[in-house]
Amino acid sequence: MGALKELNKYLKKYKGTMILGALFLTASNFFLVWIPVLIRRTMDEVESLEGRGFEVPSSIVQTLFSTEASKILATNSLILIGTVMLYGVLLFATRQTLIVTSRKVEFDIRNDIVKKLMNLSQRYFAENSSGETYVRATEDVGKVRDYYGPVIMYSINTVTRAGFVLTMMFFVNPELTFWALIPLPFISVFAYWITGFIHRHSTIIQEQYSSMAGRAKETFSAIRLIKAYNRIDHEQQLFENESEDYRKKKLRLDMIESLFHPALNFLIGLSLLIVVWKGGEMVIEGTITVGNIAEFLIYVAYLTWPVAALGYTTNRFQRSLASWNRIQELMNEPIEIKDAEGKVDQEVKGHLEFKDVGFHYPGSDEMVLKNISFEINPGENIAIVGRTGSGKSTLVQLIPRLFDPTEGEILLDGENLKKWSLSRIRDAIGFVPQETFLFSDTIGDNIAFGVEDASQGLIEAAAEKAQVKENILDFEKKFKTMLGERGITLSGGQKQRTAIARALIKAPKILIFDDSLSAVDTKTEDAILKHLRQELSGRTTIMISHRISTIKDADKIYYIEEGQIVETGTHEALLAKDGRYTAMYNKQILEQELAEI
Repeated sequence: MGALKELNKYLKKYKGTMILGALFLTASNFFLVWIPVLIRRTMDEVESLEGRGFEVPSSIVQTLFSTEASKILATNSLILIGTVMLYGVLLFATRQTLIVTSRKVEFDIRNDIVKKLMNLSQRYFAENSSGETYVRATEDVGKVRDYYGPVIMYSINTVTRAGFVLTMMFFVNPELTFWALIPLPFISVFAYWITGFIHRHSTIIQEQYSSMAGRAKETFSAIRLIKAYNRIDHEQQLFENESEDYRKKKLRLDMIESLFHPALNFLIGLSLLIVVWKGGEMVIEGTITVGNIAEFLIYVAYLTWPVAALGYTTNRFQRSLASWNRIQELMNEPIEIKDAEGKVDQEVKGHLEFKDVGFHYPGSDEMVLKNISFEINPGENIAIVGRTGSGKSTLVQLIPRLFDPTEGEILLDGENLKKWSLSRIRDAIGFVPQETFLFSDTIGDNIAFGVEDASQGLIEAAAEKAQVKENILDFEKKFKTMLGERGITLSGGQKQRTAIARALIKAPKILIFDDSLSAVDTKTEDAILKHLRQELSGRTTIMISHRISTIKDADKIYYIEEGQIVETGTHEALLAKDGRYTAMYNKQILEQELAEI
């Protein structure tokens, strides 16, 4: 009941439309039940012609030219056509209200899911596969929509149509109605048993589908690597295994569902058989007419869909609930990183201070950062170096609050980072991550990603500063060139420089470069740094790099080892210490000399 209550919350916005749709559907069924009455009346009136001294027509031609028969047929036919038309118009109006509303609710739910995903911390995406998240936002939402559309519509249809039909049947002959309804309790018991099975297996199937979708997404994203390592057959076998598991589970559910409808049709056919048998006896006894039997057969046929819809709607409802439970798991995820009450929302100056900051990733007790303390003044250029896995990238991810520190605090312009408006912090930061991500869009739009309505001049200026403009102009469509998925059209160096241009176009107060020149040659690196020195003037800049040539001109350099700052100073001061930084510098000098030989 709790899940149902949550589902119905989305209907409050469209309550008026839903009520109107329910009225349209009720009215359409009201007119529908009069069709058998008109057919019965026509049959009985034509049959009564012989008793009143009229010759009963023996052929269609004779009926058309028999005055009394023509009058009866014409009158009843016009009424019947009018009734059918009213039924059709009202049924159309029903779908335009109930089904259209279900699409609007689907739109609302999908938007709520995306909004939720945008606000979830990195922990959620680390713990859940992208395939699982994708299925919840697409396939599961589609199944939940069935509740707002087909399930509600057919439920109303079942209640109203069955109500009208049973009333008319009892009005005609209660005894024959009783005999016709004998199979119904068996249908109810059968539906009750099968829906439990469907609910359990719908959840299992959705989870398996998520796993299969995740495998497919990962395979296609890494298709170049798979081909390079000649692992096509291996990856295909892994996908076939996932697909085979899904096939077996789905076929098991399909088998149960395939038994459902034949069983329903058998029980309904049994009702028709009983009506013909008992109705025939009653005609012989003179308690009902032949027209009543025809009327009853149509009424039983009318009950076919409501009874069948009982299974259909319970099936869909169980699937909707299974998918909604999966969506609720996502929606109930806590938003760990959010704006505080009374948030600081002022212009960022760029003064950063780390105070005894420690951090470990969710689900792990191992501290990645320990007792990190340092200060960056506005406009200062600092560098962070160290071996792979020392915690450099983790440290800079704390500044835009992709994660929050486990221990200590980070101050921005003298205020705890947690007290600042998230949008204000992130608008003030230009971040070039270690792993460059480009969207399947034009190069120009990728550069302008962080700026609303960026002019072409602004885009080109940012590209020039990042030393990627000449490469872009070599393309036939220049800045309008469409990139493949994840920027596959560009080389590694071009992707990095495009990402740098994307950060520079924002003109941020704080710039973070996370080893963002690793894929360019030293000549291009020197050209980029030459342009950047002027661009970075007056901006707080944090550079992470494995190349000392990239960071040697920094105002201050921090050497991190195993999550702790072990050496601090300028390039010259650190060389004078003859410590870890010096060892790293000498190693790179030796590698450069060997490369030149």
